[in-house]
Amino acid sequence: MRALWRLAVGIWITGLVLLGTTSVAAEQGSHNLVLVTIDTVRADYLSCNGSTKVRTPHLDALARGGVNFTRTRASVPLTLPSHASILMASYPLTHTVRDNGSFLLPEDRLTLPEVLANQGYETAAFIGSFVLDRRFGLAQGFDLYDDRTWSDVSMLENLEAERNAGAVFAVFDDWLDQRGERSPFFAWVHLYDPHAPYEPPELYRSRYPNDPYAGEVAYADDIIGRIVGELETQGLGSQTIVAVIGDHGEGLGEHEEGTHSLLIYNSTLHVPMLIRAPGLIPEGKVVDRLTRTIDLAPTLLDLMGIAVDLGEGVSLRHLIEVGEGIEPDEPSSDRPVYSESLYPRLHLGWSELRALESGDYKLIQGPEQELYDMVRDPRESENLVAQQPQIVTELQRQLEQLTAGDAIAEAASIDPEAIAKLRSLGYLSGSDTGPTALDEGASIDPKSKMADWARIQRGIFEFSRGNHGAAASIFEEVLATNTDVLLVYDYLGSSYMGLEQWSRAERVYREALAKGLVSAQFHLDLGLIHEHRGEAVPAMRELRAALAIDSTNVTARFHLGNLLRRAGRMEQAIEQYRQAIGVNPDYVYAWNGLGMTLAAVDRQPEALAAFRRVVEIDPVGARGYFNLAVQLERMRRPAEAVVAYEDFLARAEGDEFSAERARAVTAIERLRSPD
Repeated sequence: MRALWRLAVGIWITGLVLLGTTSVAAEQGSHNLVLVTIDTVRADYLSCNGSTKVRTPHLDALARGGVNFTRTRASVPLTLPSHASILMASYPLTHTVRDNGSFLLPEDRLTLPEVLANQGYETAAFIGSFVLDRRFGLAQGFDLYDDRTWSDVSMLENLEAERNAGAVFAVFDDWLDQRGERSPFFAWVHLYDPHAPYEPPELYRSRYPNDPYAGEVAYADDIIGRIVGELETQGLGSQTIVAVIGDHGEGLGEHEEGTHSLLIYNSTLHVPMLIRAPGLIPEGKVVDRLTRTIDLAPTLLDLMGIAVDLGEGVSLRHLIEVGEGIEPDEPSSDRPVYSESLYPRLHLGWSELRALESGDYKLIQGPEQELYDMVRDPRESENLVAQQPQIVTELQRQLEQLTAGDAIAEAASIDPEAIAKLRSLGYLSGSDTGPTALDEGASIDPKSKMADWARIQRGIFEFSRGNHGAAASIFEEVLATNTDVLLVYDYLGSSYMGLEQWSRAERVYREALAKGLVSAQFHLDLGLIHEHRGEAVPAMRELRAALAIDSTNVTARFHLGNLLRRAGRMEQAIEQYRQAIGVNPDYVYAWNGLGMTLAAVDRQPEALAAFRRVVEIDPVGARGYFNLAVQLERMRRPAEAVVAYEDFLARAEGDEFSAERARAVTAIERLRSPD
């Protein structure tokens, strides 16, 4: 975050100009803050909200000890944009993160952790899913952003794209134990477990044998109990605000939606929001007014005495204190709630959906308008468009005013390894097109395609489990009636790539491109197919086509560099590797290719530096140490070469390294020989 932003924040803090690095908050011993976000949790799956499907005693205890907002709405039914909204107190319209994977939070956006860091707080985040990996921009403002489970190359290759709540708690607990009595802290703990597929630990699976989703929620509840318990054990309970919020809900079959992302009914937008703030708010408070996830951060800052305007969100303190001698400020109560899903537009070529909920009514804007009375019909089963035309007109006017001129900001490029991780979670990164105006959207209503969407999701599930044959069969069936859906071609082609059925994959990608479905990924995979066949010229042509669409595609540059190196065009290969590194300084494959090419042209010191960078980026991978050892031996540095060979042997497991292991053992004996 730029220093100018921090200065701008400083002059707003309780009307004081902050000088130096010592903050008013830190000097006054402000409350700590622990924010727990639970992925994919429905508000009606908490027993404090009346659920009989699952017991959530620890969340219930938080509700009894603080305030329970029972009508909170998310801005979008997707993990990354919803968390951006929570941390920025802004709608996706403002923070511009509209989807998982292909959008980055801009650095010039002010976030809750940045505000607190500016106030002298130690800030740390503990992340449960690759969807919130630091590369997508949410790490700004955090002193520690613990996403390390998948941050190294070896884990990346294993596609371990999430870690369970117990593992997330463990790293939070270690951090809390080690931090000591320093400045006040803000810790964000992200629990991904209720997200599909529902695979709770055995204890919770046996407790809820017919509802594994309930088991996942119960597991998350127990971990929240451990978080609160650890705070109490360390004597921090009375001085720590604990807030729990869901990022979005889950369809569970309502409106024919099994999971989330496509539709914007309450099943995927109504989320829990709880705050326990000892000594700051009354206990056992229930707020049944319409609230928004973007209101959480302003409320927390207000309770902490920090006056910073983050975005469209507002503090809900006036609602918390109603009944405590304070009357509600009606003009600022029950602000309209905006929600959206651009997922059907970005991935399927169907219409985006937007909604505005105000007072008793909610309007969903799509090819077919929908109006629901949310008090009498909270499950949105009776469309009142024909009966209430005046309400439709007024809500439509407000919605159009809010979204006027909206366009999808240019999607960011991420490397195919990241795309593979998102696919393993059931997501796909966005399209390869640039900024897209939304005033002339697609005409297909997602509601009319739910049967097809259910089949697509089954295919995605099979693909995410590595069942490429089953996935290919499903996507072939879907393709028969959905011939213009980029996502289907992408998953079908990738399924055939996984099966090493190169000709079928090529056929799928050629058909998609012939239909005008533009994708750098299609050209990249075609390039890889030609490379696999030993067809260097067409492989280079396809890789250059991918780069013409997306010049930041580091994998295309890496493979183009490899082809150029094999063709003896060393300087051009070096340039491709360096351009890839310029986009992603931690792209280990490009560093390795660069080292090999530099060694081949006798630029040995530069090659050594490249191989050292490889093991710095990937300290757990074996191959980098082998290449480093060979380079050190080449440069007649035997003692260092022996150490590198030993480091390689300590990591080289499995048959794939058998030849290198034999060579390393021989090299060590030779280098240690007095002769």
